[in-house]
Amino acid sequence: MKYVVIALLALILGGLIGRAIWAEKPAPQPVDPVQVIITQVRTHAVIEHERQIAIWYRACPQVVGKTPQIFIAWPAKLVYQLELGDVQIKRDGTVITVSTSAIHPSDPSVPTDFMDYLSTTSIFTFANEQELVNHEIGKASPIARYLTTYYLARDPSVADDFADELRSLVDHLSGALGVPVTRIDVNIPKVVIPEGSWPKLPKLELCEGTYAAVNGLPFAKTMANTTVPVGFRPPKSRHSGSLPNMTGPGSNTGDTAKGTATIVPVPVPVPVPPRGQGR
Repeated sequence: MKYVVIALLALILGGLIGRAIWAEKPAPQPVDPVQVIITQVRTHAVIEHERQIAIWYRACPQVVGKTPQIFIAWPAKLVYQLELGDVQIKRDGTVITVSTSAIHPSDPSVPTDFMDYLSTTSIFTFANEQELVNHEIGKASPIARYLTTYYLARDPSVADDFADELRSLVDHLSGALGVPVTRIDVNIPKVVIPEGSWPKLPKLELCEGTYAAVNGLPFAKTMANTTVPVGFRPPKSRHSGSLPNMTGPGSNTGDTAKGTATIVPVPVPVPVPPRGQGR
């Protein structure tokens, strides 16, 4: 009798083990393609864009003797970044909406080694020309920081360029995952710079009746021995509004999915480096 019980227990145990091994397992849940897109976008960490600018002006510094005229010209790169670590992506049918944090400026690149100058000379100018030029070179970084903030606040194509690149990235990913998309909307908060937080322009001793110019547009003048900012409208960048035509693998259609860029005003403090900081 004892052996019969042992045999029955062995059969039952074997049946349970066999069922555990050969029983049909539930099918794995399908992966949400939106989560895959979110993961891939966040791994990019940050998108960076630059603005190439050229500055020139005529300075007439007050010195002992005859006032010289110094023509100054130098290039710079204004740098902006968009963090993607907290990007949010939602899908409604064939429409994808991407929401990001605000764009923030980085310290501009000012290669003063490429600065050019042309100075008038006179035997009645009792000042060291190189010292005067070095004084103007020291103003380059503060001017570039001011213009970095100005472009961020007044040039909508900065945000448009980021939106275009992010839209292109999401379109590539959705195409590779086989997700049908007709529109990709990108929402980027607009940076609202608190009053008094703008970097200050250094004092420019501009020649009478002249302006300091960026890419040919006046941005500063001298009034009553004070440097006064001049408002200007930056031209639209050549990248903005021109979405690439993607016809290769990963593309949804012959053309990139269209979309909109919504820039919502949200107060975002912009860190301002000390005025004395330069390259």
